[in-house]
Amino acid sequence: MILAVLANDLQKEEIAVSPFFRKHEVLFSENLSLWSNHIADAFMDLCFENSPERIEMLAKLLPKPIFVHSVTDTLDRIHPNLIRMNGWPGFLKGNCLEASANEEIKIKAGQLLGDDLVFVQDSPGFVSARILAMIINEAYFTWEAGTSTKEEIDIAMKLGTGYPHGPFEWGEKIGLNRIAELLKRLSIDDSVYEVAASLISVANAEL
Repeated sequence: MILAVLANDLQKEEIAVSPFFRKHEVLFSENLSLWSNHIADAFMDLCFENSPERIEMLAKLLPKPIFVHSVTDTLDRIHPNLIRMNGWPGFLKGNCLEASANEEIKIKAGQLLGDDLVFVQDSPGFVSARILAMIINEAYFTWEAGTSTKEEIDIAMKLGTGYPHGPFEWGEKIGLNRIAELLKRLSIDDSVYEVAASLISVANAEL
């Protein structure tokens, strides 16, 4: 299957080593306006920005499967016939992709990509990004309490759980502004996602 992909340099590096993407022919593109005449079977906008102009451009490619990197915004805020996925650093290297779509689109996309595409509920953070955001947030609460240093917490998590990165390292790779944005969205419905003050402070400094 041919995938047309718009991605940044880091995402391209992860795609190059991803078992999922190795099963398909990936054609990188820098210009969305050319996709209307593209031979691709499916499209992935990993640099997606939630704007009416961007959505209108992508919607013209339907009914082909259209994937957009959108961790926080759900389909009701984007377009009901697009497919949400997670393009955060570290999440494109795996054997499968976590995604959300309506039932009709799930069937069509599943026929093309098979079991390597794992559909979850259309909620902010999916499953894996939500869990990781909570781990990073808890690490900041632990650091605020003076329990340990950032370096020691990172080492403990990597040695104790086998994570490829510690929570502070992962937060820097993803961008703490993105982590804080997701947690703030989740905290609207559940106070368990309250964002650590120190995380907010560092995230604001990134902007």
